[in-house]
Amino acid sequence: MISSTISRYACRIIIDRENYDKAFLYAAGFDSVKNIFLGSLYFKEKATKWMKRNGEMDGLTTNGILILHPNRNTEELSEEDVPPMYVWREVSVDGDIYTLRETRSSNARGALVPEETNMLQDGTLIDLCGATLLWRTADGLRKSPTAQELEMALDRLNAGKPQCPVNLNTLIIPKKKSSKGGGSRQPYVYLRCGHVQGKHEWGHHALSNGQQSYKCPICLAESERVIQCASCKLTKRVLQLTMGMESSFHLDSGNLDYAFNPCGHVASLNTVR
Repeated sequence: MISSTISRYACRIIIDRENYDKAFLYAAGFDSVKNIFLGSLYFKEKATKWMKRNGEMDGLTTNGILILHPNRNTEELSEEDVPPMYVWREVSVDGDIYTLRETRSSNARGALVPEETNMLQDGTLIDLCGATLLWRTADGLRKSPTAQELEMALDRLNAGKPQCPVNLNTLIIPKKKSSKGGGSRQPYVYLRCGHVQGKHEWGHHALSNGQQSYKCPICLAESERVIQCASCKLTKRVLQLTMGMESSFHLDSGNLDYAFNPCGHVASLNTVR
């Protein structure tokens, strides 16, 4: 049995009693005797602790609690504009924000980032080192599409009958990813150029280092980035596209013109940004 790196006392989420739509993330939780628990069963006393200038103690958990806020300043961007990359931060026991450590369990903490906050936003990701939580607010969920609306968006996309330029057959984006590849009607996307096609062998050849190369038949671009599949352990330069039917992960039911890399789930521009 593989041991998990997640502690049962990984973090605390505290809600403001007077303003219940405000929630704050803090590293570590209270154990059965009401003490803050920083370490893990395998790395006791390894967690970083220090005294702040105001005399209060602060610390980090052994493997760290990471936070990633969404970038909501994209309303004025066009479809071609690329918004700034998101930046993961680490949250301390006292709720302060720090840059990431050199390694996940390093004893040296990162630099303090006083201008950033531990208050959770709609769409904030929380990395517990073994599981990732997606924080959604009540207002955000009310604006999210229903499962029926997502199915209608997928039906609109498939109704356009996208065609593979090599096999000349109609492609269909499924609701669930197939472990067997889904056949010739399953759409795939080239990681470098973004062109979507069916499953074919055109432009596919083995490299001298044992990796596989895929050349797009539309623009002739070689997909440079290689991703290792978690299930088959093979390197891939194309991604199988599929619909993510979990409605709470979507911000709207707009056109499904984009996909996440490396999972291949299709979504609207607003959702992927």
